[in-house]
Amino acid sequence: MTHLRDFMSIGPTISDFDFDAKRRAGPGRTATPPNPRKSAFTLIELLVVIAIIGVLASLTVGLSSVASRKSKESRVRAELDQLATAIDNYKAALGTYPPDNPGMPSTNQLFYELSGTLYEQAGGRGYFSTPGGQERIPADAVRTIFNARGFGNSVRPGDSLKFTEEFKPTEYGEISGEIDVEVLVVPVKGPDRFTYRNVTAPLAIPVRGNPKTKLNPWLYDASSPIRNNRKSFDLWTEVVIGRNIVRFSNWEKDPVVVGRAP
Repeated sequence: MTHLRDFMSIGPTISDFDFDAKRRAGPGRTATPPNPRKSAFTLIELLVVIAIIGVLASLTVGLSSVASRKSKESRVRAELDQLATAIDNYKAALGTYPPDNPGMPSTNQLFYELSGTLYEQAGGRGYFSTPGGQERIPADAVRTIFNARGFGNSVRPGDSLKFTEEFKPTEYGEISGEIDVEVLVVPVKGPDRFTYRNVTAPLAIPVRGNPKTKLNPWLYDASSPIRNNRKSFDLWTEVVIGRNIVRFSNWEKDPVVVGRAP
């Protein structure tokens, strides 16, 4: 019977391999295994990779631009619908739509009409203030700025308003002038001028204390014979999206490109 030690002795051992490698290497040399061939990118492969990266980058920029445009459109449309609903609720409560500023749709009194105002006299002068007292405007300024004798949605202190709407600080802004006057504003930048039924008029209003910064006010018309919604009101805005001037309105279902941004 073959013993296990006899079986294990058959064939070369590890030391035999080491000796054989040293013998081939020759005296004074150390045997080293052959190096495998190192792989590397060719010039063509590098150019292909660079081209692919460029295509992916352009797609990313394009998708980002589309996402930004869609975000602006959604925000403007949402605020337009919200404001139009508030105006309808105002009419349901008071029996008429909020008055406008005849011939000046960009400088309108919607903020005060929808917020509601309290009228009081102090020092022989009348003042209108919002319910929380955050905003206050002299009565004589209402005639000068809004071409109105007062506000339709106003009561004396102690009486209850028939309707009131709250606005976030980002939804209104102070216009430039000697008197602190607020207007409702659009959350997206607008052009310097707007076109309404083929009539072009100034749009952007300087911010009080910083004339270089311009507000983009909501445009409102509830009385002129040229308005689109003859039985109700026109509410709209023009904003800059990309290279276009886009109009959002309550008489058009979809936004409409009305010009090119300068």
